Amino acid sequence: MKITFPYLGPVLAYRKMFEQFGHEVIMPAPPTPKTIELGAKYSPEFICLPFKIILGSYLDAIQKGADLIVTSGGIGACRAGYFGALSEKILKQLGYSIQVLVFDSIVNEFPAFYRQSQVIRNHKSIRETISIVHLAVSLIFALDRYEKEISQLRPYETISGTCRQKWRDIQNILGGSNSIRELQANMVRADRIIEEITVLPREDILKIGLLGEIYMVMNGPMNEEFEDKLASLGAQVTRYRYISQWLKNAVRPNRSILKKADRYLHYELGGHERENIGHMIQFKELGYDGIIHLLPFGCMPELVTQTVIPRITTDLDMPILSLSLDEQTGWLNNQVRLEAFVDLLRNRKELLKEG
Repeated sequence: MKITFPYLGPVLAYRKMFEQFGHEVIMPAPPTPKTIELGAKYSPEFICLPFKIILGSYLDAIQKGADLIVTSGGIGACRAGYFGALSEKILKQLGYSIQVLVFDSIVNEFPAFYRQSQVIRNHKSIRETISIVHLAVSLIFALDRYEKEISQLRPYETISGTCRQKWRDIQNILGGSNSIRELQANMVRADRIIEEITVLPREDILKIGLLGEIYMVMNGPMNEEFEDKLASLGAQVTRYRYISQWLKNAVRPNRSILKKADRYLHYELGGHERENIGHMIQFKELGYDGIIHLLPFGCMPELVTQTVIPRITTDLDMPILSLSLDEQTGWLNNQVRLEAFVDLLRNRKELLKEG
């Protein structure tokens, strides 16, 4: 089968898994304005931006021959739980005969999960399946690890663009791993690449926490490469939203972070709103200079977070910038707000030093 999937996180790991199961993979291209335009054209007007981008990438992949879409579901008020069914309905209305496999909770939806996994396994044995999934998960954690390291080095690079190029090199190397042994050897090569990045010590670097809706935060092409722009403004960005972290929390929720959020929100709404609130408090405890919160326009869980932010800002004495994005958003407006926020943080830091 020719499989495609949403562009989110370490897509090279997903490709590797499906290829080892014997499928042909139609890689989703990084979202572009054309992707957004195509998805918005056929999407409900008030659906959130991630769906429009995902639908646009599906349409692009179908044109390239994809006949099976694999995606994840969602719970609660977050409309991500409807993305799979809604995209399949829209694609069929457009005349495309394509199957959409939506993987929900293995605990709550085990029969459906098992039935759909049989399609993906493609007659592979249990032993082979475990080996393939093990490699894919290990690759996810490896790619996320190096992306974090690159992100922390980016504002200190002596030659602009070095970290971006080194990150591409690392992805190409790790993406060629066909076994755990190869992955381990390639990680040694990746470590050497990291060591090759020349950095210049700086004392004026700001520390900014980045959080919000998972698609907006993790997907660089979706948020206009937000982390790159902040690095160019002299800010070191930390985010906790990675697929590896999502997998960890799915197995064992981070109770300490959720407990921090209890004073502001006690209930799960289906997104990552409580985690985001908990991380806001943690960023303050770790001495960060400010926080940026990203959400797609109309995102129910993150709108709840947004309503709590003024209180958190006051309680923590922490500057927080919340940005809502959709297909109509002009980047110039956000660029001005971002630069003003960074200037505010820098001036505030100087005033606090002076006492």
